[in-house]
Amino acid sequence: MKLTNTLVAVCCGLVLFASCKKNENEDTRSATTKMLENGKWQLSASTATVNYMGKDSTIDLYSETDECDKDDFIVFAGDGKATIDEAANKCPDDEQTETAPWVLLSNDTKLAITDSNPDTMDIEITNTQMKLKQIKQNSSGSPVTYLDTYKNIK
Repeated sequence: MKLTNTLVAVCCGLVLFASCKKNENEDTRSATTKMLENGKWQLSASTATVNYMGKDSTIDLYSETDECDKDDFIVFAGDGKATIDEAANKCPDDEQTETAPWVLLSNDTKLAITDSNPDTMDIEITNTQMKLKQIKQNSSGSPVTYLDTYKNIK
């Protein structure tokens, strides 16, 4: 009886140990990475805000965006490449697609895209919407806050 109890305890321990072993096929990507990679992101709003003489002034950049750019979309692939596609309404002087490396930084709160004009932006993302914000200095040295909102069209 003592041997049977010991054998049962050892078997239970082995089963418990085996069930706690990490699954090698487990998806270890962060929630932000999964949302980025599970999207086809199209610009839906774009603004620039500058503080002039103590007052914030916001400009709607999306209304000034060329129609041929409004249907463009970005796909973030698991290999760290972002592809920008001109879609059906291609601008005359643009390539149909461009690729650039991307990476999430600072605990997935910043997105860096390193193309010919490298940028690092604050990122807020859900399954349906992504907001990218960055602050740059204008020609007079004042900070301008750019906010681009993308919708997931996938």
